[in-house]
Amino acid sequence: MSPEQATELIAQAVYTIIQMLLVLIVPGLILGIVVAVFQAATSIQEQTLTFLPRMLLTLLMVVFAGHWLIKTLLAWFANLAQIIPGVFG
Repeated sequence: MSPEQATELIAQAVYTIIQMLLVLIVPGLILGIVVAVFQAATSIQEQTLTFLPRMLLTLLMVVFAGHWLIKTLLAWFANLAQIIPGVFG
């Protein structure tokens, strides 16, 4: 395997990881900002008020985007499986 191929493989892996994590993290981040604004406006400083909605939203994102997440991961591994014989053979 040449250094260019290794770099391309690592870049694809990092891009896939970032893509999958953004689907799960960005909605929780947005909800966290909304809850923080609500807490600042009402002076409620309850820790579970920030944690529970973000946890539930992340769980819902796994449920609704799970098919896409698995499909993306399987596509990356299928690409990897096609590359591996060329590396050793």
